[in-house]
Amino acid sequence: MDKIKKLTIKDIATKANVSTATVSRYLNGQLNQMSEKTAVKLKKIIKETAYVRNSAAVQLAKQKSNLVAVIASNIDEYFSSEYFKGIVSLLSAQNYIGVLFDSNSDIAVESALLESVYNQDFAGLILQPLSTEPHLIDKFTNNDTPVVLIDRDIGNGEISTVTTNNFQVTKFAMASFLDEGFNKVTIITEPVNRISTRIERIAGVRSVFDHVQLIEVDTDHLDLSELSDEIDINNPKNLLFVLKERLLIQLLANTDLLNEPTSRQRITGFVDTNIPRYLAPKYKFIQQSPYLMGATAAEILMRQFSEQHTADIKQIVIPSRFE
Repeated sequence: MDKIKKLTIKDIATKANVSTATVSRYLNGQLNQMSEKTAVKLKKIIKETAYVRNSAAVQLAKQKSNLVAVIASNIDEYFSSEYFKGIVSLLSAQNYIGVLFDSNSDIAVESALLESVYNQDFAGLILQPLSTEPHLIDKFTNNDTPVVLIDRDIGNGEISTVTTNNFQVTKFAMASFLDEGFNKVTIITEPVNRISTRIERIAGVRSVFDHVQLIEVDTDHLDLSELSDEIDINNPKNLLFVLKERLLIQLLANTDLLNEPTSRQRITGFVDTNIPRYLAPKYKFIQQSPYLMGATAAEILMRQFSEQHTADIKQIVIPSRFE
């Protein structure tokens, strides 16, 4: 049996009576650079001929693969898994593959991962940064590799970023608890360092309350008995504000605050899933939208792929809700 000849871009171009450049633009999703009639014709021919792109040739021509690196600060967090799902939902629709890396809340690991990703043929990078040093990312942008930051901002305004309204929603929630009679807030968080989300949330609390206690903990090695000694639990006007869902769940599952005779809520925080609401269905929390944040970051990256040097820097805020 004769071997069936595999079609090339040139074959498709000949059948459609267009240039190979037009076929290439169609395959890369650049439909705004051709007429609708041409796009429909190419779609029909590609379907009828069952044409399959030569991925090796595409990578050689573009010097990039269809892989997108996603570096999360800690994949143990629900937030990370949720936004990665959102990223993948957009990437897969455009025939890109998201590859997840974990910096494990370690700046040295993050730096090593960035170096490794840079030395590979990744089409782009979505990063949840630990470091605020822009030089770690500059090499990507200088090499025309699209980069989008998610959840955190490094403050230079030169890279597209998807965040939430940390300060505003925290201030709104704290005002509500102030009206309920609370006069003190104990903030429970992982080490603040220079991470923008934690800084903004703490600032939101301090914009409302004068008496604020800050407790930094290690979520992976949390000693609840030791923590309880630091918290003024006997003060009914002390509100516990937890900045991370995984830590909040540990406290909700182990604290006596839920079982007090008074039904008043004394603990709240940021949540990414419905788990805290299952544990405390009558409580109000600050609900983030990590899936939407991930999908938005991927959408911006896709736009940068097609627009290249003309792509605008985007600073997108996906609102969280206190409910």
